[in-house]
Amino acid sequence: GCPFNCQYCLSSAIKGLRYFSIDRVKKDLKALIDARVSQIKFIDRTFNANKKFAKEIMNFLMENDNDYTTYHFEVTAHLLDDDMLEFLSNCKEGLFQFEIGVQTTNQKVLDAVGRRDDFTKLSKVVKKIASYRNIHQHLDLIAGLPYEDYESFKHSFNVVYAMKPDQLQLGFLKVLHGSEMEMRASEFGIVYSDKPPYEVLKTKWIGFDEILKLKAVESVVEIYYNSFQFSNTIKYLESCFESAFDMFFELGMFYNEKSSNGEKHSRVARYEILLEFINK
Repeated sequence: GCPFNCQYCLSSAIKGLRYFSIDRVKKDLKALIDARVSQIKFIDRTFNANKKFAKEIMNFLMENDNDYTTYHFEVTAHLLDDDMLEFLSNCKEGLFQFEIGVQTTNQKVLDAVGRRDDFTKLSKVVKKIASYRNIHQHLDLIAGLPYEDYESFKHSFNVVYAMKPDQLQLGFLKVLHGSEMEMRASEFGIVYSDKPPYEVLKTKWIGFDEILKLKAVESVVEIYYNSFQFSNTIKYLESCFESAFDMFFELGMFYNEKSSNGEKHSRVARYEILLEFINK
């Protein structure tokens, strides 16, 4: 379950939270640690919904570190208080990874989907954790939400990108069966694929052609930002454009031109395409 009620999420159809006993969780984790699995992902929608539970589990993982296993958590940043941040500052570098759902910086959009968030606090927490240089942070955005048009999403992208997360995921609304968003799809003019993962095609606020543009941006963000293979070049290129979004959009359009047959490019070819983009 989840303490929140975001209308695009299936957890919105489940009321309340249920927990395994702390002893059971520790026992299960210890078995995986002893087996030396490479990574354990906690699929709690909000791992830190119960601060005491979260802190005890994280402390257990720190005490039983095997110098091999890493841990991935979905956390809600604005729930991380000063005490929790101080605790996290002592975590070994690389042991924990945080996935933080920003979704949008547009408050009207957040209100429409029932998402309770505090972006001001979220940004401060992300910046604070980044200063520790010990926890990988993965920030998420969702395109195609109600009341979010192309320019609004572009603004959200630039604001979140400026926070310099280790990874930035540009995702697209999925209208899941049983969610509140499915029931309100016609109200918001949401047209979506009838095949899994039921992804948005257009809404009242964003057209199909604009969704395709964002798809191009998503592709090159994954290739040229999230891969860590082009960091210095991308950092320099930003200064040549009005905004980071504009840079990725132009790069995305150019990359698509070089992929007209749908081919997947090798790492070397990706360098060559980037060089050609710079020189054009």
